[in-house]
Amino acid sequence: MKEEKMKVFQMYTEALSKGDFISAFEVMAEDIIWHMGGKHSLSGKILGKKALGEHLQEFAKRSNGTFQVITNWAANNDNLVAASVVSLAEKTSGEKLNMTGIDLFRIENGKIQEVWTFAQEQSVEDKFWE
Repeated sequence: MKEEKMKVFQMYTEALSKGDFISAFEVMAEDIIWHMGGKHSLSGKILGKKALGEHLQEFAKRSNGTFQVITNWAANNDNLVAASVVSLAEKTSGEKLNMTGIDLFRIENGKIQEVWTFAQEQSVEDKFWE
């Protein structure tokens, strides 16, 4: 059972590492709930794949397409996967984001159902995305 959850998570991270958003979104539930941490204008709860896709496009726009999330390691327990991540981005002004954090995934029925994101220094990330 735990192996199945990690397989779904690994499919997601492998697709993202290749920039294959179509495959990454295939392992998400249609009604996914994404909790974007922080107090910047992109923070908050995003409901559904369509809204999430539009939301992630805004991250790409604000970073000239440089935004990426790299997974360092992941561990799971029942239907949850916690991942140590690094968020990277660069603005046209040269300002860079290199932020460590934790992403928590709830995986059920072979799909990512819900995600929570946590930045190590949320105030720095908030400032970057404004």
